[in-house]
Amino acid sequence: MNAAELSAALYAAKREVDLAFEVYREAIAQDAICDDERRRGMARATISCREQQPKATVGVIEAMVDLETADVQMAARLAEGLKRTAGMAVDAKKQWLSALQSLASLTKAEAQLAAWEPRATADA
Repeated sequence: MNAAELSAALYAAKREVDLAFEVYREAIAQDAICDDERRRGMARATISCREQQPKATVGVIEAMVDLETADVQMAARLAEGLKRTAGMAVDAKKQWLSALQSLASLTKAEAQLAAWEPRATADA
């Protein structure tokens, strides 16, 4: 890999990291929205179930709430998983960028070593 290819790869990796961060930010926002909808839905369902069946046990109320809010609970779980996956993608892309940066440093060090000549014997 020559210097131009390495430079292009570094810029491409940086763009991928930036894009992954944007996807992660969107996933965080979507997770927060879904979690809010889940909490509100469960609260409304709990109140509704208590009003409909004031003598129901806690277990029955919880079951009724779960049945009424299954869709929003699933959406919240999926949003949480997508958020976690997006975070893992950011980490992976950052590691790739770091590896390319290490390769660039190694290439620079090799070029400096190749250009080195011992001054003590060069003057003699």
